[in-house]
Amino acid sequence: MKQMIPYLKPYRKGILIAMAAVAGSTVCDLLLPTIMSQILNNGIYGEDFGYIVRCCALMLLICLTGLVTLLIGVWNSNKVVACFCRDLRGAIFRKVNDMSFEEFGNLGTAALVTRATHDVQTVSWVASELSGTVVTIPVLFFGGVLLAMRKDVLLSLLMLAFVPVILAVVLYASRNIDALWKQSDAYVDKQSDIMRERLRGIRVIRAFDAEEKEHRRVAEAVHTMAKHIIQANVTMGMITPLATFLLNLAAVLIVYAGAWRLEAGSGLTGGDIFAVVQYISLVSGGVIMGAFSIILFPHANVAAGRIGQVLEAEGMADPVEHRELTLEGDIRFDHVTFRYAGAAEPALRDIHLHIPKGRTAAIIGGTGAGKSTLVSMLLGFRMPTEGEVLLDGIPTTKLSRRTMRQNMRCALQNAAVFSGTIRENVAMGDLSAGDEAIWKALEIAQAKEFVSACQDGIHHVLKQSGKNLSGGQRQRISIARAVVKPASIYIFDDSFSALDFLTEANLRKALAGAIAGKTRIIVTQRVTTAMHCDCIYVMDQGRLVDHGTHQDLLGRCQVYQEIYASQTGGDYEAR
Repeated sequence: MKQMIPYLKPYRKGILIAMAAVAGSTVCDLLLPTIMSQILNNGIYGEDFGYIVRCCALMLLICLTGLVTLLIGVWNSNKVVACFCRDLRGAIFRKVNDMSFEEFGNLGTAALVTRATHDVQTVSWVASELSGTVVTIPVLFFGGVLLAMRKDVLLSLLMLAFVPVILAVVLYASRNIDALWKQSDAYVDKQSDIMRERLRGIRVIRAFDAEEKEHRRVAEAVHTMAKHIIQANVTMGMITPLATFLLNLAAVLIVYAGAWRLEAGSGLTGGDIFAVVQYISLVSGGVIMGAFSIILFPHANVAAGRIGQVLEAEGMADPVEHRELTLEGDIRFDHVTFRYAGAAEPALRDIHLHIPKGRTAAIIGGTGAGKSTLVSMLLGFRMPTEGEVLLDGIPTTKLSRRTMRQNMRCALQNAAVFSGTIRENVAMGDLSAGDEAIWKALEIAQAKEFVSACQDGIHHVLKQSGKNLSGGQRQRISIARAVVKPASIYIFDDSFSALDFLTEANLRKALAGAIAGKTRIIVTQRVTTAMHCDCIYVMDQGRLVDHGTHQDLLGRCQVYQEIYASQTGGDYEAR
């Protein structure tokens, strides 16, 4: 729970105002039974109608004061809670963006979504408590007890005798609830994960008639989650009726003991008994609120711990540079080896290559050869297990991510298209780009024709993940995003795979003119794409097996020969 304190500190003033206002409203509630007892003792028994009217007017004024202070308190409390949730969700989002891929993979997308929604909502209870309930409980309890003792000490002690019993029951229940909340929250993550799988794979599930199996998976997760939530809520639900029963029993005993003392001539009046009974009601409210606070704290503590897993993640190291660096585009992998966490074998083994600035290099290989892993290391997404990746002779471990991102533009393997207009998607590559630059980038990416055909042009609205675009159109939007802003290095990670050969040829020609003299890396499985590059690097099973021009590799590299033969259907020896 201590991780949440820094996010509450900026709102200390709002919390104090809310606490003061709620305390004032509670004090107004405590004053009413005393005035009612005076009406009974002095107004009704004394048959003084004017006194009754004056007391009623005073009660009305106190009620209005209590209402105004309560509204001020609730407004400030809700503002604190809303701002606290906003800041906490923002911190989670920033931290997720800063996570290494290993940390991201360990938690999983479903768990991260749950922490930013369900867990933040649960922890928001802490802010609500601090700015409201936490001050109400002691004011109601101690204020009610003290005012009741002013009327009669013996009757007040009868009331207090039941409080330890209630607290004992609450503490016993809270010990059992903690484990239930942990289990239920874990299954919230699992349920979200299964639902994401179902939504993303709905076509495959239907195609293979596996709906019944998926229903069972979802049902198992939901039922297990519901079981623990129901058990926790049933345990919590027992507190209110039990506390109400015990406090009402105390009220009955107080009325009985009060009547006995009234007949004994102890000086106690009917108004005093009425006031004590009213204070029991107020004190019971404080006790029940305190009970729920004790019960809910374990749940909030579990949620805070889950959020802390995200906020305490180490993230990716980012050296602080004292100057903005403009790289020329020289790339070198110096005996780089990379192993994924828990993997039996390295994904990359002893990669040693050099791409001079301004050259166009292709990286080719079969599925699982390590091409995308190599690109992710070049982009700084992953750090080498052994060796170094150098840009202009500077290790990437000594370059800030900002410098690397400013000097690189990339179109990744999976073309990410976001909900919004075409302009907004392309401008993500350069937020300052004007319409002319957007159209120029679309023209280079061979997307101008289909965008112009849209009724709204670049303001045409795209659905999430580009569901109203074809695969090739999504790739061209992604390429336009990459080329909209000048950079030293351009990376195209299998981003031509959905394009027909004519469109790809036109695209290569446009890129050659638009970004001439810049370093270009094209990751591909197509020989027809790689053969036009200055140098081709051939990868197989995580190793760099050879490099050279198309003709050189056809003459000596068996892996390249096999790729060429499989794609062209021809005999490489004839070439």
